[in-house]
Amino acid sequence: MRSIVYTSTQTRPITDAELAQILAVGREKNTSMGVTGILAHKADNCIGILEGDDEVVGARFEQVRLDPRHTNVRVLLDEPIEQRSFPDWSMAFQPLDPLMQQVPGFSDLFAPGQPADPAFGSARARGLLEWFRKHPLAPLTSRTAEEDEAPRSLAIIGAIIALRDGGVSRFGLDVAAAHAGMPVEDLRQVFPTEGSLLAATVERWTRTVSGPLTPLIAEKGTVAFLHALLLAQSEEPALVELLAASLASAADPTVDGADYHRSTYRRFRQTIRDGLAADVREGREPATMDPVRGAQQLLALHDGLRLQALLTADTDLVDAFDRAATRLRRGWSEQYEQPSYWDVPVTGA
Repeated sequence: MRSIVYTSTQTRPITDAELAQILAVGREKNTSMGVTGILAHKADNCIGILEGDDEVVGARFEQVRLDPRHTNVRVLLDEPIEQRSFPDWSMAFQPLDPLMQQVPGFSDLFAPGQPADPAFGSARARGLLEWFRKHPLAPLTSRTAEEDEAPRSLAIIGAIIALRDGGVSRFGLDVAAAHAGMPVEDLRQVFPTEGSLLAATVERWTRTVSGPLTPLIAEKGTVAFLHALLLAQSEEPALVELLAASLASAADPTVDGADYHRSTYRRFRQTIRDGLAADVREGREPATMDPVRGAQQLLALHDGLRLQALLTADTDLVDAFDRAATRLRRGWSEQYEQPSYWDVPVTGA
């Protein structure tokens, strides 16, 4: 058997809900592969331990290395073992929500006053994990975060320029590197695959566009926010194309970064749901509107119109959204009744 201990840095902050999802998916995937170990998060630092059959552990680590949610992945220890230090797979992090402690597989590694297991230091892997718990902010590599961020930002800027210039279909790591003015080998050090670079580019680009607009949800409402977001996106057709490609990737779990794109979309959907719930409380939207269904309807408009704008030249993205959203909001004021006007009587037998 084999044990790999690695460290990494999260590419962005991850919520408790996302960590719980990672825990559930990870437990299922690792259990099916016969892999055990632990993944510990604190702030942006992570340490992971994978145990199991040699080839399986190697394959699982390669999946981790290519995951766009991680960067600066470094192997601290890779050695043969005779028995497992971890009987199953678990995860440790500092939750804001106390209910997270009830999630299966959660380990309260970072609780204040956590007693040390007498057998904890019996293996080097457990010793590393205990050290990480006591020193979570200490540098685990020889490079600083600032040194890591410089090539990452340069690569992402190169990717954005490349996407604006040639679109997703002509995109590649070599193209992004050329636009970034850096050797492709240097780019591969921070983004080993095209999928990992595209995922980071989606994250940075959408955050740059949507970040300044997010306060509109509280100030003027969720529909006003989506109007402004579509207006901003309409000025960046390459971003709209990239978002459509990322949604297509998210639908295929075998594609590099699919889990990441799905979690990003779920987070966006939750933002719309929460915004609509606040709109109802503030009286901006009627109480007859269910925020869950309202979010489904608004996102159907938002996503569908973005796709139409890519495929047709006569779609005015913002005007079409405004007209449809106006009629949609009018319908929210009415109590829903199951329609019957499309029922077609069956004739003959």
